[in-house]
Amino acid sequence: MVNQFSNSKYYSLQNIKMLIIDDDEGLCKSLKFFFEDLDCIVSTANNGEDGLELFENNKFDIILVDLHMPGLGGHNVITKIARNYPNMPIIVVSGTGVIKDAVRAMNLGAWEFVQKPILQFEELELCVLKALERVYLINENNNYKANLEKLVVERTAQLNHTIEELNIAKEKAENSDKLKTQFLSQISHEIRTPLNGIITSLACLEMELEDQGITDLMTDFNKINVSSERIIRTVELILNMSDVQTGSYTYQKQKINIIELLNAALDGYKRKIVKKGLELILNFDNKQLFVEIDKYSVEQIIVNLIDNSCKFTEKGKIEIKIFAEENSIIIIIMDTGIGMEEEYMKELFQPFNQEDKGYTRLYDGNGLGLALTKKYCELNNIDINFTSKKNSGTTVILSIPANNS
Repeated sequence: MVNQFSNSKYYSLQNIKMLIIDDDEGLCKSLKFFFEDLDCIVSTANNGEDGLELFENNKFDIILVDLHMPGLGGHNVITKIARNYPNMPIIVVSGTGVIKDAVRAMNLGAWEFVQKPILQFEELELCVLKALERVYLINENNNYKANLEKLVVERTAQLNHTIEELNIAKEKAENSDKLKTQFLSQISHEIRTPLNGIITSLACLEMELEDQGITDLMTDFNKINVSSERIIRTVELILNMSDVQTGSYTYQKQKINIIELLNAALDGYKRKIVKKGLELILNFDNKQLFVEIDKYSVEQIIVNLIDNSCKFTEKGKIEIKIFAEENSIIIIIMDTGIGMEEEYMKELFQPFNQEDKGYTRLYDGNGLGLALTKKYCELNNIDINFTSKKNSGTTVILSIPANNS
């Protein structure tokens, strides 16, 4: 809707069409005068019903809305607009001090939240500019996608059938791993975008039902959340593997307390471990063990290994040890799970590889977790070793150089 941004990333508020919905007539007028001085075209409404009618009959670039108004409240206004116009920037300007209201507004589709009283309108102006910049970037991305096919045709038409071009085409065809990774990265983005919309909508619906005291559907919502987490984890693994394979991952070494990192990773699994009736044993010699590593990748290493132990252990225990040994920090993760055959151990770090294959396999997964773990270990100069026996459990030992260079 922000037409004047289609050719340039630089812009002003000139001719921006703004809708302000607030039952405070004095504030409406003040905001209208302020933004009109910045050459905006401003329309105002003092209740939700009139605001929605204005929106349906006119084209606006941005909306400022209060939450608590007589009649149709701000949450309902946000829901009705965001449902049909997900790229419409909505800024909540409200005097509510309840965090739940603000979070709910953001979940329903609001982009920013500015709390009344507004001491400096310039701060609100910056929020508006930020939202419009986001709209511009979304439009640029959509234009890029729309013109991608046309661009490919134009580029292809420029190709000359020469020996050099045939060699380039052959080289690209032979580089199948890279092409596969790029393909997976694109598909993953296309999956994650609608999935986030689905999860957000479900969260809003769940909140609405909870507010109305309808609890008999919560079991179904839990199932949906579990399935959603599985899809998100799959997408994240694919994207992370794509980053590593294409060399686009940015390694950022920093001094980290590995104990805190491990505890943070465990927080997401303690509930699952308890629910499965497993015993969790933690043996930490110290409360502080510092190493210089890339925080994100090492965190993913630990998460992947704990996730496997939790997934493949049906009874018994999961035990985690961490201690300093000479010039290394040692992390040991042991479980009493299903273990692995010796023959499969030879293929352990191959992408998309699983011991139990086919549609009838007992455990979910895409075979990327350990492959990515191995890549991340190599990035951080970490030695990883597995010992496992079928039906007797698995032990993983990580050796992190104390002076990682």
